[in-house]
Amino acid sequence: MFAAFLAIAFATSGATQDYRPDLNLLIDSLKQNGAYVIDDHIDLEELRRAYAPKFANVSDKKQVLGLLEAVVGELHDFHATLGANNDASPRLVPSGADLIGHWAGNRAVIDQIRVGSIAERNGLMAGDQVLTLNGLSIKSAAKQWLGIRKPDARAWDWALNSALAGRWNSPRNLEILSQGKKRVAKLATPIQPKFDHVLTIERRGGSVLYLRPENSLGESALISAFDKAVPAMRTAKKVVIDLRNTPSGGTSYVARGMMGLFVGMRMPFQRHRAEERDTATVRDWVEYVTPRLTTPVRTPLVVLVGRWTGSMGEGIAIGFDAMHRATVIGTEMARLRGAVDRLDLPLCGIGVNFPTEQVFHLNGTPRHEWLPPVLVKPGKGDAWWNTASSTQSRPAEKNGAGKTGVKGA
Repeated sequence: MFAAFLAIAFATSGATQDYRPDLNLLIDSLKQNGAYVIDDHIDLEELRRAYAPKFANVSDKKQVLGLLEAVVGELHDFHATLGANNDASPRLVPSGADLIGHWAGNRAVIDQIRVGSIAERNGLMAGDQVLTLNGLSIKSAAKQWLGIRKPDARAWDWALNSALAGRWNSPRNLEILSQGKKRVAKLATPIQPKFDHVLTIERRGGSVLYLRPENSLGESALISAFDKAVPAMRTAKKVVIDLRNTPSGGTSYVARGMMGLFVGMRMPFQRHRAEERDTATVRDWVEYVTPRLTTPVRTPLVVLVGRWTGSMGEGIAIGFDAMHRATVIGTEMARLRGAVDRLDLPLCGIGVNFPTEQVFHLNGTPRHEWLPPVLVKPGKGDAWWNTASSTQSRPAEKNGAGKTGVKGA
């Protein structure tokens, strides 16, 4: 889900206030509506007991913000965020990150570097190993992000990428092992790129139309931009939609507006599941794309995805794949789980976003676990584009899409 995150300067006062009602509302809401708290075996009552004394005697809203960041951090979920921040707040991942890594045993290995980022300009590359961060071993630096829950492998990856993104007010000094040589990379806090347009459009090689949404899947203007590109799509031999700069996600409204140009009949593209725990029932439904053109765009289509393909970007990718309308090329995506809703806490006025629905590919694979059918290995140059140029893209079938089925999870 697309959200704007507001930096708030909290005033300090001498009096203290009891913010336990906000903590209790958050814990109760997670128990009732949290899409993954059961799968993750989160003991929410343990979190309530551990954090209640801290929320009982809060001196200012800056302190309560830090406490809420700690509680939300216990979920080990980058799709759980706050609607406010300050200079000491964690950077959001992936939108505020410029490198993404994983643990390979005890080694912290960089998977991908954001194009045009500070990390790229400092020469960091996929495959580099991070040895230390700000003078600490990378394991110790990651451990500082973990709270009271016992970490599993997913939690350690969450902690690693939290540490690599850092905080708004903190530079990052990384000792890197790259191609057998050690060096230090001194990085400022990541800068999120900004664009004055919602869609980049390029003709490449004379016959390929390249379309890149610029982190704009939450903006209705993107639908209009795609509509204006329809004549160019029809005359191209191949259309490439690059979703590698969509880390903030977006809305289903915009996604359906885009995908509706490429199908000739109503088609299912993703499945949702939400537990109604007060009645022990489940809502389970499929979302559809409806054609928006009398004659759809039937040009062969390729979709590019990577670690900065987030949330609704991930939904578009699995949708095109499920409808058999595009060849999806890339790596694992941002792995943002489910669809989120916002809970506004009444005392502090801070909103908390967390997943309330699970989302699946139509074949039953959880969206955050799905991998594109054509995988690339990041390296020098643009491996995605090189692969797209040499891969035969999936053409539209007569009805605008292929057959699909919906399997249970």
